[in-house]
Amino acid sequence: MSTENPEAPVIVYEPAMYYSVTVTCTTLGCSHNGNTYPIPMVYSNNGDPRYVRVIDSECNRDMVILTATKLDPQPVEE
Repeated sequence: MSTENPEAPVIVYEPAMYYSVTVTCTTLGCSHNGNTYPIPMVYSNNGDPRYVRVIDSECNRDMVILTATKLDPQPVEE
């Protein structure tokens, strides 16, 4: 678990890779609170979990990333 958010699992990302993730919102009062959503493609940036973020479209807060699976094959850069 993360020290910043005890509900967030610790996920190790490789830099400059794309992942499919599942996320949930933990914001009280948000209609998305408690629901789990798949996000098909998220970029890992430099691999630091602080920069791998998904923002809830309703409450505009960070969602908790529950799982992350590196895409194989990786998308082709254009």
